[in-house]
Amino acid sequence: MKVIIDMKLNNWNDTIKQCRYNKYGANNIKKKEMQEISYFLKDVPKIQNYPVKLICKWHIKNVCSDLDNKSLKSVLDIMQKMGILENDNMKHITGIEYQAIKDDKDYLELEIIEAES
Repeated sequence: MKVIIDMKLNNWNDTIKQCRYNKYGANNIKKKEMQEISYFLKDVPKIQNYPVKLICKWHIKNVCSDLDNKSLKSVLDIMQKMGILENDNMKHITGIEYQAIKDDKDYLELEIIEAES
C-alpha cells in the first residue's frame, strides 16, 4: 500500500530548535503536524498483516538537507491514533528504509509492505 503525505514534515533539527526555545512548543508543533497528516491518511485502511516494512521515499526540494534528519515520528504516531497501525514497536515494524528523491517540492511517499498472510 502506498500513501502520499503531500506536505513538508518537520525534521529533527526543527524539533530540537523548538525544544530549546520552549519546552512545550515542540509538543504543540507535533500535535498540529499530526492533525495535518491525518488529512492524508483518512482513506488508508487498517493494516491487517504484521509485521510490516516501511519504505520512506522522501521527495526533497533542497538536496543540501540531511536524510538522517527526516522524522517519521508524527506519521507513525497519528497512524496509531487513527487505528491504521496497531503499534510502532519492533513486533509490528521490522524495517524502515529511507530513500531521497530530488523533486520540485518536499513530501513523503510512504510504502507499507505487509507480511504475507
